[in-house]
Amino acid sequence: MSPEHQYVRNATRGLKGQARKDTQAELLDHLTERTRQLTLTGLSPEQARAQAKQELGPAPTVARSLRRTQHVHPALSAAALIALATLLLWPVPELLNPQATYSGGDTNESVTELRARGYLSVKEANAQLKPYGIQLKYHGESWELRRADLPVANTELNQSWVCQGPTTSSATDQPRYWLTGNPSVRYVNPASLLACMSEAGWPLELDGQQVKLHGKAFPDAWTREIATMFYVPQLSRSLGHLPRHLWSSPTAPFPQNEPSVLAYSDYSSEIIWSTRHVETAAQNVGLLVRFQLNGTSWPDKRKYSAPMFFSFTLPVSDQGQVNLPIRVPHGMKVVDLTLKSNMNDWLRADSSTFPAILVALPDRTDAPIDLTPLPFTP
Repeated sequence: MSPEHQYVRNATRGLKGQARKDTQAELLDHLTERTRQLTLTGLSPEQARAQAKQELGPAPTVARSLRRTQHVHPALSAAALIALATLLLWPVPELLNPQATYSGGDTNESVTELRARGYLSVKEANAQLKPYGIQLKYHGESWELRRADLPVANTELNQSWVCQGPTTSSATDQPRYWLTGNPSVRYVNPASLLACMSEAGWPLELDGQQVKLHGKAFPDAWTREIATMFYVPQLSRSLGHLPRHLWSSPTAPFPQNEPSVLAYSDYSSEIIWSTRHVETAAQNVGLLVRFQLNGTSWPDKRKYSAPMFFSFTLPVSDQGQVNLPIRVPHGMKVVDLTLKSNMNDWLRADSSTFPAILVALPDRTDAPIDLTPLPFTP
């Protein structure tokens, strides 16, 4: 699968059926044409493709904005809506129907590939959720996780984009009903369900590599590659207490209602790491990085600049050591992070230097995060 196809696949998560296919086709057409235009300016094909995607905005932002969309204003095409809705990280109130839509849209991955990534059928997932008193069910127009003593965790209205409900495959190995040809089985990533629980404020506990609910650990297979995403809602809430100009953009057509935090994957081979000793009793720390997202929206060619954040979730050893990323891929280049030891230095630093602080992360995902920078030594 090409990077462009992967981008539009992620950017249209939450749309269903023909609407998803049409939006994917229009997005691909736009990316192809914009890449061609950029190559004429002297950029290499690789740089042009990367910039075309950057101009549209992060794929998770597109997905989150469109996930609530059911009817689009007739004056705007899908590409124009996406360019506006994903300019930074907020929805477009005038163009979005507040009613959530069903997120059972197709994926291009085969069932075999989904299985290899740990996906379960909805029936299998419910069998594993039953001992926790949890049920995954389709209610109204969305999939929900329900437990009697906790708030409903809706798989549609998520914050980190990692929370995803059941899906089906467009591949030939997708089970289908004999008469209608419609999918008869839906598949879900169990790690995504944990992210949904976290975003709904469920008191998940992080104990090393285990994730627990009221002391009962979820299967290890559910928790792989997901801990980095758990803290996005708490970080956003804590950052929201900072002065608004530090996390919102006056150049945007619509206001940011909350700080925009992206969870950074730590699997890139281009990341350079360095060990530090940190003074904390926490099992995990967060590396929180400020940066500025600059670009020009398309097709209206309006320049924008938005303060944003990305975060790493990093384990702390018994000796108080933590392996920190100090150089990371960002856009079309690799950038150095500048680690700060106090809040004033972090907030006053030029965002182009990618200032970063270390903060202690609580063991429960419903607990607030104190943004006081942790002291560290080389």
